[in-house]
Amino acid sequence: LRRINISLDSLDPEVFDQIIGNRGRSRWQDVWNGIQAAYSVGFDPLKLNVVVIPDVNDQEILDLAALTIDKQWHVRFIEFMPIGNLSLFGDRGWIPSAELRQRIRERWGLTESQVRGNGPADIFQIPGAKGTLGFISQMSECFCDRCNRMRLSADGWLRPCLLNETGQIDLKTALRTGVSTTELRQKVRELLAIKPEINFKSRDSGTTGAYTRTMSQIGG
Repeated sequence: LRRINISLDSLDPEVFDQIIGNRGRSRWQDVWNGIQAAYSVGFDPLKLNVVVIPDVNDQEILDLAALTIDKQWHVRFIEFMPIGNLSLFGDRGWIPSAELRQRIRERWGLTESQVRGNGPADIFQIPGAKGTLGFISQMSECFCDRCNRMRLSADGWLRPCLLNETGQIDLKTALRTGVSTTELRQKVRELLAIKPEINFKSRDSGTTGAYTRTMSQIGG
């Protein structure tokens, strides 16, 4: 294990606990200690994921971005995805990445990073900073045409798109019943083959039709 992603949606313990639903026990310090431990043992890259939610944690954008100045940390701002919640989709319950970049640019300046990822994030850097800032803009700047991700859900399903279950494979059952590796590889190839079609045609399926699973239910 050489790299790790950690969710850090707030630097304020109370806001953090509000977001995650702590069930009576604060988790912020545990997470922060874990980040420090991961850094101290040399995980590289160490990526910190921030889901930006209007009127909840968006006022912390500059503080979170500042984490990249002195340490080689990679903070990634992710637009809030209203999966399974049509009202949030209709009310634009997210903040566009362009607005976040502008806030950071006004404070420090912002340049496109020389570091290039191979995924959906657009990578930027505060001038002189050791780390980078990533912006995953699935709501305001659709990146379906360059998406190279699939999702293995918490209950063992491999799906071609976070917002679409079309063609998904029940890997957990297949593995537990002894399906051969050769057969599984072929099923995955077939799933990959239909991914481009799914990406472009069903981006909004997380908020329409009968699809109602939320991110906490999908997991993975």
